[in-house]
Amino acid sequence: MATTTESIREYLEERFLFEFDDTITPGTDLFKAGVIDSFGYVKLMNFLETEFSVSISPEEMLTNVFVSLTAIDEFIQKKVSAK
Repeated sequence: MATTTESIREYLEERFLFEFDDTITPGTDLFKAGVIDSFGYVKLMNFLETEFSVSISPEEMLTNVFVSLTAIDEFIQKKVSAK
């Protein structure tokens, strides 16, 4: 079974047609790198809720805009462990 990080990484790479490498790392701001836009962000939040059976409130989405794989992964791991 894939880890949280692997699942999120696979989704991002498949959905947004890029690969994490030396240029786009897990710490890269995916908005600034042009990988993801606001529509993609909403789709990503929907994927995370479904994939990990968590609820992400609109406030969480807007106050903590998760721009990197690392930030997304840390947030989801906290949500999963709090269940």
